[in-house]
Amino acid sequence: MIDAAEPALICSKHKAITSPFLYTAQQVQNEQYKMLGTLLHTARAGMNLWGFMWDHIKPSITILLDKESSISLKQAIILASPHPPEWDLAQDKHLIQLWAAAVSAVPYTDEICQSVTDTLLQIASSIYIQPHIPIGMWSWLKKCPLLPPVCGGRYWGSFPSVIQGVRALQDIETLTSYLLLIWSEWGFLEDESLSEMCNLIQEDLGEIWIEHHRIYLLQHLDHVLRQLDLGFDHVHQHNPKLLDLHVKQMDKGYRQLKEVLLEVDRKAINNLICKSLIRISHPFSSIDSYVQVQDLTQHLCVQFLSHVHNTMLGNFHTTSLPHLTVLLIT
Repeated sequence: MIDAAEPALICSKHKAITSPFLYTAQQVQNEQYKMLGTLLHTARAGMNLWGFMWDHIKPSITILLDKESSISLKQAIILASPHPPEWDLAQDKHLIQLWAAAVSAVPYTDEICQSVTDTLLQIASSIYIQPHIPIGMWSWLKKCPLLPPVCGGRYWGSFPSVIQGVRALQDIETLTSYLLLIWSEWGFLEDESLSEMCNLIQEDLGEIWIEHHRIYLLQHLDHVLRQLDLGFDHVHQHNPKLLDLHVKQMDKGYRQLKEVLLEVDRKAINNLICKSLIRISHPFSSIDSYVQVQDLTQHLCVQFLSHVHNTMLGNFHTTSLPHLTVLLIT
């Protein structure tokens, strides 16, 4: 009945709903938390009017989190935490600290993980709040929970400010996990965010030692594109907020990300092959001190590699190229 109720009707009764909230929350101290869950669910049923309800509930939540509260109370509040629309207010930074402390105190469940990750991505979108997020909270991204199709965290979490914040952590596992969460057939990327992600790929994912991260991301992008290939109706039934125009732009955007990622991967492999060939030619010298490799294509490097049979056997000769002298084995 709650789900079917008119949001406006629910909000018109906000005093009747929120007046007993503090009393009900106090009962949670005695493990009687079912009523609290009902109240929170009723408030969430207000959908887009949830912010109106949150104004009346937030003071009580702040007070309760600031006290010695039961695990059950903390769990109930954490599960509700993805829904408030006002995490970006600067005065909420104290609430963020209380929320983070509550997260660290409750047992892990998949539902808790989903709510924590969703909330984290939302609050990180605020340039005022992001610096106040405890550094340890970012590790929740590595758990890669399955976020729902309609998800505030995926939308707000794709903003350039969040991308920049995750990059600043300088942790490749967190960065990869973040992209796996944000890139979704249910998630629309704004042009500015898409451009920021292309820069991220080119600048942060080009090292050869993170090849397996690129593989995970390419496989994930293939999955997203397969889902988008099923058409607008398939995507829309899971996320009604997406329009046909959004789906077409998503398909174009994710294909662009895949192309950039493939190009970065190709360059990384080329670099490895060419440096390996140079080491064969000059095994006792520092590559960077005397050679600069420029404009070597994958075809050229593979062509060289086909001549290398065994570094211990065969006849040796050298082939000169611009900027490069490579020792070939025939």
